[in-house]
Amino acid sequence: MQPEFVIPIIIFCGALIYATFGFGDALFAMPFLSVLLGIKTATPLMTLNGCTLATILFIRHYKEIDWKSAKKLVIASVFGIPIGIYFLKNGNEQLTKIILGCIIIGVSFYNLFLKKENSSTKLHPNLVYVFGFIAGILGGAFNTGGPPIVIFGTLNGWSQMQFVSTLQGYFLPSDIFILICQFFAGLLNKTVFHYYMIGLPFLLIGLLAGSKLRKRIPEGKFNKYVFVLLLLIGILFVTRSVLLF
Repeated sequence: MQPEFVIPIIIFCGALIYATFGFGDALFAMPFLSVLLGIKTATPLMTLNGCTLATILFIRHYKEIDWKSAKKLVIASVFGIPIGIYFLKNGNEQLTKIILGCIIIGVSFYNLFLKKENSSTKLHPNLVYVFGFIAGILGGAFNTGGPPIVIFGTLNGWSQMQFVSTLQGYFLPSDIFILICQFFAGLLNKTVFHYYMIGLPFLLIGLLAGSKLRKRIPEGKFNKYVFVLLLLIGILFVTRSVLLF
């Protein structure tokens, strides 16, 4: 089957997940797009998609953003993104994904099955910079900077709306900076924009459907569903990366 027919479906599913949870489009789509297009085309394509989604959700929900946390996360990620861009061109993709997948699985498993119902996690305030820096590296390398930010947000007890909104406060400036770095690295080209335009209508449809789906998720269940999604993503990362290592 030609990529022109498969890619819009993948982008629709990614946008559906993103609009529902505020993240996860690249985490879902990158394994498939990397096979179809190669990592150096798939990464900037998903950065364009992510920037489009983040812009729309940012405009709709900017009033609920935790600006203090978002600003610190963005500042830290700026230092990590160039490292990720360099790694995209020269690094070992599979080894990084195995490590990332194991971390995601561990954190998700703990929060789903081991953490006591009423217990709370207090993070040191300066750890926000660590999460942002790691997200920057992963965002620059594979456009998968979401998990560190998601873990930070859930451990800090963000509400459902605050969670979705603050992620956009981080993703939008981060994606713009990543796009600038990708441009100067020569990763943005006609092929990337060709597939972006093909998938754009499906991205917008997925965004609309996901926004409606999110409203049906009870506030108390939202974080649980986020960790279930992260657990599945972590297992997918490790399994696929081990097979290709």
